[in-house]
Amino acid sequence: MRNKWIFVLSLIFALAAGYGVYEYLGEMKASYTSTENLRQVVVAKKKIPPRVIITEDMVEVREVPAAYLIEGTVTEKKSAVGKLSRSEIYPGEMLLSAKLLDRASTGAGLSAKVEPGKRAISIPVDNVVGLHGLINTGDRVDVIVTYALPEQKITVTASVVQNVPVLAVNASLDTPAQLKEEPKTITLMVEPRDAEKIALAIQQGSIQLVLRSPQDNKINPLSPVSLQKMLE
Repeated sequence: MRNKWIFVLSLIFALAAGYGVYEYLGEMKASYTSTENLRQVVVAKKKIPPRVIITEDMVEVREVPAAYLIEGTVTEKKSAVGKLSRSEIYPGEMLLSAKLLDRASTGAGLSAKVEPGKRAISIPVDNVVGLHGLINTGDRVDVIVTYALPEQKITVTASVVQNVPVLAVNASLDTPAQLKEEPKTITLMVEPRDAEKIALAIQQGSIQLVLRSPQDNKINPLSPVSLQKMLE
């Protein structure tokens, strides 16, 4: 009988201890799941290679204990989507602002400034063609070419493209470019077909850049001009 009571008491104490542990774990869970201790963070859903534009499907928002956060952790999707990855980011890794680049920043490089479907092409210039270094990144220009037509024995000047943005002057992506040397190349963003036209113009004629007002985005229908037409 005595052994039976000892067994019963042991069982009661064991149940009490188990219940105490259960209550303690419940309180711990409640403390970590309270809004005061959880924070939203942005993590990678898949492996993100370096120098890739981050899209919606690459990242997701998760909740983690606030103690796990480090300085610079990205907490909103909008702060990551559209940015350029500076280095490789692994699945489940929390995104840090130090690993992201704004596409407009100099550190993002030239390719990040080229819009989808467009191309970047550099034009060799001198002080005259480059307007003595007064063309800055962010300006918009027209490109005209003067070329000879041997069969007709005339020289013609025509617009190749109009209202295209300047991405770089020499190797400078700054806005505006702070040049200490004369311009030697100016890089433009154009349509693929216009890139072909400019490449042909560089090889077959002489290029001139024409600077536009920031308020002027109009495309003007222009026909080629020859010396004969100019004097009419």
